[in-house]
Amino acid sequence: MSENRQFLEKFFPIASFIAAIVGPKCEVVIHDVSDLERSIIFIENGHISGRKVGDASTDLVLKLMKDEAYHEEQFIANYKASGKQGQSFRSSTYYIKNDGGTLVGLMCLNIDVTHMEVAAEWIQHVLQGGSLVPPLSIGSPQEDKQQSKEYLQGNADDLLQHMISTVLSKITIPIDRLSSKEKIDIVRELNEQGVFLLKGGVSQVAASLSISEPTVYRYLQKLK
Repeated sequence: MSENRQFLEKFFPIASFIAAIVGPKCEVVIHDVSDLERSIIFIENGHISGRKVGDASTDLVLKLMKDEAYHEEQFIANYKASGKQGQSFRSSTYYIKNDGGTLVGLMCLNIDVTHMEVAAEWIQHVLQGGSLVPPLSIGSPQEDKQQSKEYLQGNADDLLQHMISTVLSKITIPIDRLSSKEKIDIVRELNEQGVFLLKGGVSQVAASLSISEPTVYRYLQKLK
């Protein structure tokens, strides 16, 4: 058993304690950042997001690792996240550092607020005296919904595909018509998001941009 794992196991009872207090709509996850493809080593109420022990980190975790914001902060709190089924979460992340101050893990709380948002919208209609409409069903599109900062998914391949698709969705011309400069810009954005911290990042990006893996590595060299 690694030193990271032994250290992080001390936080398992705390995670269970928090989940018991907040209730079944609160998912508590502990990530081991030494293995981002299988970072989840403990989870309470995983049924909420559908994740389990052995699943990968999230897009936000990768960006936090890339930005190294944990050097200046101890936690980030009350940001929005979304699930694969369209759920809305109010989430917070605590940086777990060892005695030397090195980041070894993360404790993440994800509170499912989907039904609260639906109820709040309905109540607002009542208070404003406008026409009443049925509450939105879970997963229904909401045009004014705030963009989520984190996407809660399962394995590393799903995470990579989500992150790559999100960046490519901004492109308005076919991939095969992109110039080298435009492809480098895409690689730059994906790199800033932490895509290449995952082992399959280079191969999936290469396939998505219809270029070779050596070309991706060459683009990454140009960014240094």
